[in-house]
Amino acid sequence: MESNSVLPWLIIGVPALAAGAEVLLGRKRPQSAGLAAIAGVTITLGLVLVLAGRVVQGEKLIAWNGQLYADGLSALVTLVIGVAGLAATVFSYRYLRNDVAAGKTVAERLPFYFSLDALFICTMLWATLTNNLIMLYVVVEATTLASALLVTFYWKRESLEAGFKYLLLCTVGITFALLGCVLIYAAASPHVGGHQAMLITALAPVVDKFPRELTILALAFLVVGFGTKAGLVPFHAWLPDAYSQAPVSFSALLSIGIKVAAYALARVLTIFYPEYSTIGLLVVVLGMVTMLSGIVFAFAQDDLKRMLAFSSVRQIGYVMMGLGLGSSLGYFGALYHFLNHALLKAMLFLCTGALVYTSGTTLISQLRGRKEKGALTAICFFTGALAIGGMPPLNGFWSKFTIFIATAQAGLWWATGVAVFTSLLTLACLVRAGYLVFLEREEATGEETAATAGHGGCTSSSPEPAQHHPAAEPPWSMLGMMLALAAACILIGLLPGPVNRLIAPAVQSIMYIVAGG
Repeated sequence: MESNSVLPWLIIGVPALAAGAEVLLGRKRPQSAGLAAIAGVTITLGLVLVLAGRVVQGEKLIAWNGQLYADGLSALVTLVIGVAGLAATVFSYRYLRNDVAAGKTVAERLPFYFSLDALFICTMLWATLTNNLIMLYVVVEATTLASALLVTFYWKRESLEAGFKYLLLCTVGITFALLGCVLIYAAASPHVGGHQAMLITALAPVVDKFPRELTILALAFLVVGFGTKAGLVPFHAWLPDAYSQAPVSFSALLSIGIKVAAYALARVLTIFYPEYSTIGLLVVVLGMVTMLSGIVFAFAQDDLKRMLAFSSVRQIGYVMMGLGLGSSLGYFGALYHFLNHALLKAMLFLCTGALVYTSGTTLISQLRGRKEKGALTAICFFTGALAIGGMPPLNGFWSKFTIFIATAQAGLWWATGVAVFTSLLTLACLVRAGYLVFLEREEATGEETAATAGHGGCTSSSPEPAQHHPAAEPPWSMLGMMLALAAACILIGLLPGPVNRLIAPAVQSIMYIVAGG
């Protein structure tokens, strides 16, 4: 049942207003920077919960003559953005003030950070709610523009290089997505008149009438374009540098940005699966290559931020593999892992931020044997490490197990084997890092150089020049966000029923559009 609603507009508009408020209030009271952003994101999360509740009841919310469209898939992704966005924004409040105290930045720049933080959340939400094919490209590109200046926030040579690479590769890459969208619009125009040819929900009934060669070219452009933003191998070169040079609190939010690009692929590509099944197989292969490459690079990192960045590359491979299967079980596993990975990776980045706050570095070699690490931070980190490695009964196990079953049912045993193998490697990689950081008690004696922090790009060549506090734990405003995300991951693993009821409408939304609406 479709209903006209103002909710999609409000979900987009509230964080946009919060971004503007940060700019205006920051000129007069920079010391209060972040309060408007936190208030705006909190209200937005409340609106998203209302939207999700209505969608779970069977409604589809539309606005602006169908240009904005919220179904089960939109509700799931907006909920992920809202939860992770609030956790990262609240965490940033104290984290960045620590940077100010250390002289790493100045208080006058904090309103700039929180304004772009809220704007980035706004653009991600808009991307998940738009029903316009061309606008989908525009807003995904806007997420890049809104976040690029936060990658360069510290204004160091390394961060400027990372920001330039991020902006250049993502902008050039996403241009292919624009070409793909234009080709699809050109193919749809003779069959769906006027502006209707740009509506994603109007494409499925007529895709069998599109010129085959033109459509294959368009889909290839979409995979390259949105795949670059999603961090698929071999289009991922920007990702580890951007993650490692941005403030850790923003890296947690940036990890959600790649999932918005994965959402764009899920929203558009799946429409063509019934007529172009080979595209699905291509996505499965890309997912497999991505997960293998990601974990191999992750093992080579000494910088926790770069290790988590390559881990994100690997995890997006799981999501794409599930989406490429074209089955309802594959979609379910992909979306389940989409949700789980968003929560887990945000928590792991916040744990890294807590280590910076208490120890002043993200280098594993320099954290070994240090005492400025608390038990609660360690518990959160190991919870994330075990869950993202697929250990039962945590949430990551159920989504990975679903993808394993879906690939096996599709007869892709080679893909199942690769997925299980990389899951074991992930578990080993993150648990090893957790042991070295939190449990090893001897002082590290090896050479602590930047050469191990990364290969072929920007590196974290020195400890984060932040003022550290030799305390067991970071402040509760930071620790509380980590504990809340850890609790959510444990509860989802132990009680998956409520989440299943949220993911089921998202899968139904994909199947509904694929079937022609």
